[in-house]
Amino acid sequence: MTLSTKTVLLTGGAGVLGTALIPQLKHHHVIGLAHRRPPAGCDQVVHGDVSKPLLGLDPAAYRALCADVDVVVHAAGYVKFSGTAEEMETLNVQGARHISRFALDADAPLIHVSTAYVARLEEIRAAGGDEAGRAGSSPALYVSSKAAGEKIVTDSGAQVVIVRPSIIIGDSVTGEISEAQGLHTFAHNVLRNRLPFVPSAPEGHVDFVPQDVVARAIVSLMDADVRSGQYWLSGGPHALTTHRLVELIIEEAAAEGIQVDPLRVLAPDIVERLVRPAFFDVVPDWATTRLDRLLDMTAVLFHDYPIPTSLAEIPGCEAAADVKANEEAWRASLRHMIKSRYDVYASA
Repeated sequence: MTLSTKTVLLTGGAGVLGTALIPQLKHHHVIGLAHRRPPAGCDQVVHGDVSKPLLGLDPAAYRALCADVDVVVHAAGYVKFSGTAEEMETLNVQGARHISRFALDADAPLIHVSTAYVARLEEIRAAGGDEAGRAGSSPALYVSSKAAGEKIVTDSGAQVVIVRPSIIIGDSVTGEISEAQGLHTFAHNVLRNRLPFVPSAPEGHVDFVPQDVVARAIVSLMDADVRSGQYWLSGGPHALTTHRLVELIIEEAAAEGIQVDPLRVLAPDIVERLVRPAFFDVVPDWATTRLDRLLDMTAVLFHDYPIPTSLAEIPGCEAAADVKANEEAWRASLRHMIKSRYDVYASA
């Protein structure tokens, strides 16, 4: 099949997903919308702001951009759990409103990047992940803002494809990633022997997806001229269990001569009923904060039931929907982490 070259407006090009997307969009003309950091590798860069009307452009520049663009990929988003409600509203909600308005004005289909964790919003809230004051983090606030963004683009009248990746990890082969994500932080703490336990059911699921697989899925949908639908980019029933995830960390550490202490996996309700009352009042504040952040993080990362997945339905992504593929991708991320910080882990 011969693919026609399209002019693509990409937001979030300097982020984790954007840096993986740009190389896979090389057969198209890519315009990166840059706010602070200009993305590398784009054919053209336009300085603007998705959180503002007209994307922060003057009317003439906005009209010219509308005339040029064939498709929009909206990968910009505020993903830090430590963000305020205002910060998440500004980028994840207002950004969705303004980019969908642009898609309408440009008569261009919009591929909107959300999160697979919208499927678990109520569960995350129930786990205490919306208690932003507890440790300065608010996973439910983040997921709520992404759900609100989805509703805005869906109701906008634009032609919208929603893609919902789970936790993004490094490249499935090299493990490389431009910025560590939540699961990398968890693995780093395990490698440094900083965690007293893992708050999860041992057979709970840990869903992640390599950055190159997410990029491949988005480009595949765009090249197939898909203009509507919702696609879950996740491991689904092939996601690793918590026990296996930790086991692989220990295996890869041992292969490099790094000693990782045995780590118990405790169900979150046991932590709240037994561990917190017994120990949280007698440990230093910094330790309490670290443990609270761990609990909030694992409220998102670890879950009892599989997230839906659409990978097997997307051309070029079928091989990623496999337990072995997930294990190898996680090993690649771990090897990259250990290689880049070997002295730190070896002296931990």
